[in-house]
Formats: sequence, structure tokens, C-alpha cells
Amino acid sequence: GIELEFSEYVDRRSVEESIFISPYVGTLEFEWGTTDVRVTFSQALKEHTTYVVNIGTDVVDRRAKNRMAAGFTLAFSTGDSIDQGFISGRVFDEKPEGVMVFAYALANYNPDTLDPSKVKPDYIMQTGKNGLFTLSNIAMGRYRLLAVRDEYRNLLYDKQVDQYGVTVGDTAVTSAQPRVSDLWFRLSQEDTSKPFLTSAQIITDRHIKVRFSEPVDSNSFEKATFTIVDTLHLESVGMLLASRGKEMPSMIDIVLESRLDSGVAYRVTAAGIYDRAGNPLDSASASFVFTGISKPDTVRAAPAVKGIADSLRGVLLDRPFDIEFSEPVRRNLLVDAISLRDSARVEVPSAMHWSSSSDVRLIPVTLLRSKEWYQIQIVMDSVQDYAGNKWRDSTWSVHFESLDLRTTGTVDGVVVDNRREKATGPIYVTAMSVSASPAYEMTLRLPSSGSFTMEHLPEGTYTFKGFRDADTSGIYSYGRPFPFVPSERFTVASDTVKVRARWGVEGVVLRLK
Repeated sequence: GIELEFSEYVDRRSVEESIFISPYVGTLEFEWGTTDVRVTFSQALKEHTTYVVNIGTDVVDRRAKNRMAAGFTLAFSTGDSIDQGFISGRVFDEKPEGVMVFAYALANYNPDTLDPSKVKPDYIMQTGKNGLFTLSNIAMGRYRLLAVRDEYRNLLYDKQVDQYGVTVGDTAVTSAQPRVSDLWFRLSQEDTSKPFLTSAQIITDRHIKVRFSEPVDSNSFEKATFTIVDTLHLESVGMLLASRGKEMPSMIDIVLESRLDSGVAYRVTAAGIYDRAGNPLDSASASFVFTGISKPDTVRAAPAVKGIADSLRGVLLDRPFDIEFSEPVRRNLLVDAISLRDSARVEVPSAMHWSSSSDVRLIPVTLLRSKEWYQIQIVMDSVQDYAGNKWRDSTWSVHFESLDLRTTGTVDGVVVDNRREKATGPIYVTAMSVSASPAYEMTLRLPSSGSFTMEHLPEGTYTFKGFRDADTSGIYSYGRPFPFVPSERFTVASDTVKVRARWGVEGVVLRLK
């Protein structure tokens, strides 16, 4: 066994749950003194083997419940030498402390069948402050590393329970390169469960809202189908539309051709629905029974612009405007009814993109002019819902002032990629404010590594990050623990950047490792 002594009184349970010994030595038994503890093993130690005792950062003191700032490592050997392999890195997350890092020696497994939900790791460490970790005194060889927020503390990866992070590939520790550093992880969570239909809420006698257990995938929704029949005669009810809401993507608005009968039971059934992870609808939970009501729709659809209150100042020059109606509207009537106008009431050329029958995005073709008043205007007699409710001849508008460019600055930087000749895919660089509320972010798409310039950034403090979009999906791909799929390569600037009005900042360096 081993003996450990702490500098003050500690919570004993937190210590017992935070000691990990690699390789496995069986069940641990603890014999406590005052600030010391003797740990004994149920299995005999192997000959000529280096053992690593890791004490994770979940250990807290008894008085103030302060955590250890960093994990503690003790290495000893039953042979005449101690292994000198070393891997260090960092987990990037909103809560990066206390995440387990599992290392699997691939010499002991078939890499293609290594399932971390069934196999415990050969080496273990827990991240400390800022997500930093170090695996020391490990044997030379090739390793697969996995970051896991181990909710059950069972040293296994539990899908849909534990968050995970994988790297861009396996890691080799050799006598020529015994120390590997800067191994980075970003955490995500696997979704392997099928979505299911949870409710059908009747709004009026021609309008129902169908809710699913999770957000519905927008790309596949066009091929989805819905059927409604009365449960007594099995007669179908015709539908005018099924529309997925943007703000509530798990909710579907269904507008019917005719009115439902009060007191009659109806069954709505969905098909062709997928969640955002690509899981298909659970066919056993794809329908719901509801009762019709005799409540006609007499309420007119009302517009609002997300994030824009009347007389708002400092609106970004490249901002699109999301207009939301309180219920589905007839889009064909609004083709020429929505406009963006400048202070002289001249219409600003803009494109309109409908994401649903109640959500439309207005996108100016060019940047707005600095520090100028604009208005979004809707001719209201063109706003009509599917029950025929509409407004009289009137105009609805919201006014705002664009950002004063004299309050913005510029940032020049560079993306460095050591695999430049072999790497493929565009690079996305994002600046995110840490001092503004609400937070502002700007993203650039670069065709390759090299220099970049971000203009018109509002004053404030920013963090910079980026990733190489190897699969050209437009979003960061986190990879998968099993079957193993590597993550895309990402980078985070080491320091924040202070942007000042009418000043340029240089020297932002993002390195794709």
C-alpha cells in the first residue's frame, strides 16, 4: 500500500472518490488518521511495472470545501526504473475543471474495436484549474486519449450521460519524443436516442401545435409528413401546412383545411422526422390523440423583430433582421410588404429568407451606413393568417440607429497551420466579446491559413478561436469515441484582445496544432 498526508483536514469521501491508480490494482481500502490515510490494494503488484497514483481535483478541505488547484501524481516502480512517458494538454469548456482524461495503451487493444463504454483506461488523470492536465510516468507506446465528464465515476464512458472530447488522432510516446504536449479537447455530448412525439395542443378549431421531445432537424423537415384522422370513422382531415418554428424547433404548427368537430377525438401521426443528430423518429411514439374544440381563430398575426426594440442604438452594420410573426402567415402576400428603409425613407435592397411560415430573415445586400437611422416597415394589410384574419390599411415599423464606426476598431492576425500542405478544408475564425451584453461575435471564413483582418469590431475585450473545417460542413465536428472518429483541428488564442475605438490591433496568432 501507500501512505498519503494532506496539509489540512480534508473531506474523506472526496479523497476516496478521487484516487486513481494505474495500472489497475483492485479494490482500494482506506485507513484514516487525522490528516493522513493509508491506502492498501486488493491485488498484488506486478513485477517490473511502473504504477502511477493520481489524486484528482475533486478533493476538498473540510472547512471551506476548497478544491485542489491541480491533481497530484505519485509514481513508483516494482522494477529498477520508472517509465518516463509524458502527455499534457487542456480541456476547453465552460466548466473545464474536474474532467477525467482516459488514456488507453493501444498495444493492449484492437484500435477498431476499443469501446470506452466497456473498457476501463490504462491511465487516468483529472483536469485542474483552466482544464489543464498531465499524464506522467506512462510507458512508451501509442495511446488513444478521451476526455470524459464521468458522471457515474465508473471510469467508463456512458453515452448520453457523460460529455466527451476526442482528439485529432492517436498519440505516440516514443524514446525519441517521450514528452507530448498541447493535446487539446472540446467537450460535446452524444445523442443516440430517437425523438418522439410528446403532445398535440389544440389552439383553435383549425390550428394545432405538435411538440417533439427534442429539436427537429430543419434540413430533412421538408420531407416529413403528418396525418390527422378522427378515431371513430378514420376519416382524414386535410392540412394546409406544417411549419417548424425557428425559436422553438421542437414545435410544429399545423394548419387545417377545415374546422375540427368539438368533442371528437383525433389522432395526429408524424413520419419522416429526424433530430439534429440524424436519429429517426421513434415509430412506437409517433402519434398523439387530442380532442377537437369549437374555438374559431379571431386573432390577427402580430410581428416582432428579434433583439430590436424601437429606438435601439448601436445596431451592427452587417446584421440580418429576424422577423417573427405570432402565428403562421400567408407568405405570398408579403413578398413586397416587408422593407428596410433609411432615414430618407429610401428602401435598402434586401433579400428575404423564410425559415418557416412564421419566421423570415431580412438580409441587407450591402452594409448599413454608419450612425444612421433606419426602420423596418411592414404593410399590415398584407399580413394575413390562414384563418383569413388580417389588418386594415396600416403600417407597422420599428426604428433603430446603426453603429457608429468611430466607436469600432480593427484586428489583424494570422492562422498558422503546420500541416498546411496536407490539410484540407476552409478555416473559420471567430471573435467573441467577453465584456458586452448581449455578447457579440464575428466569424470569418478563410480559404486557407495565413493572415486575416476583422474590421468594425465594437469596443471591448475579445477572445479568438478557429477550426479547420475538414468535412466542409460549416460547423465544428467533435468526432466520436466509438467507433472512433477524430475531431477536427481547432485553435484558441492564448490571450484576450482589447479592441479600442479607431485603433488597429495586431499580433493575434492562432496555431492549428
